[in-house]
Amino acid sequence: MGIDGFTLVAQIANFLLLLFLLRLFLFRPVKRVMQARERRIAEEHEAAERALADAEERAAELAAEREAFARERHERLAAVAREVEEVREKRLDEVAAEAEAAREAWREDMRRQTDDLTAALRRETAEVLGDALRSGWRELADEDLEARALTTFAQRLRALDDVTRVALAEAAELGPLRIATAFEPSEAQRAELLQALNDVLGNGGEVEVDFVRDPELLAGVTLRAGDRRVGWSVRQQVDALQRAWAEGSAGGGAATAEAP
Repeated sequence: MGIDGFTLVAQIANFLLLLFLLRLFLFRPVKRVMQARERRIAEEHEAAERALADAEERAAELAAEREAFARERHERLAAVAREVEEVREKRLDEVAAEAEAAREAWREDMRRQTDDLTAALRRETAEVLGDALRSGWRELADEDLEARALTTFAQRLRALDDVTRVALAEAAELGPLRIATAFEPSEAQRAELLQALNDVLGNGGEVEVDFVRDPELLAGVTLRAGDRRVGWSVRQQVDALQRAWAEGSAGGGAATAEAP
């Protein structure tokens, strides 16, 4: 079989034409598409790498933020713990102070109650003691004791200081003097008292005196001249002792001159 040259040339021309047409209408678009796809893939790869880098950077930032947050949380917890401890210590101090104040108030109340009880007991004891002494003296007091008391009173009148003497003299000018005795004095005892008054006042026997009986004195005598009072009596001694005992002070010795 022979080869037709024309057919061969035509086949070659057709093949070349087909290649040209394929290149023109198929290979070039496909190549452009593939190149565009490669560029898109490259761009997407670069974008993915950038996104990955951004993600890694963001992850690092988040890790740093978490670390900073953890440090801040730890510091805040430590600060809160310190504040709680300070508040606890302060409250403990306040509670201790309140407890001490309560104990001191209780002790003060106990001292006050003890003092009140002691004072009440002293008053009751003093009252019982005073009643017992007064009752006993009522049994013991008699005219003989009264006579000795009047004699002692006359002696004490003569021993008065100048200030008391002047005060009695001034009071005597305003009205009669008043002498109270537990028992009725005899004429001799009255004369002795008048003589002692004249010696003290120095008025030559012109002193005016009212004698009264006061059984509440138990034994003894008192002289009242105006707002002045001088004297000694068992009742006065017992009352002074009762007051001293009730007040918790030392015994109460009698004074020879006292305010009204």
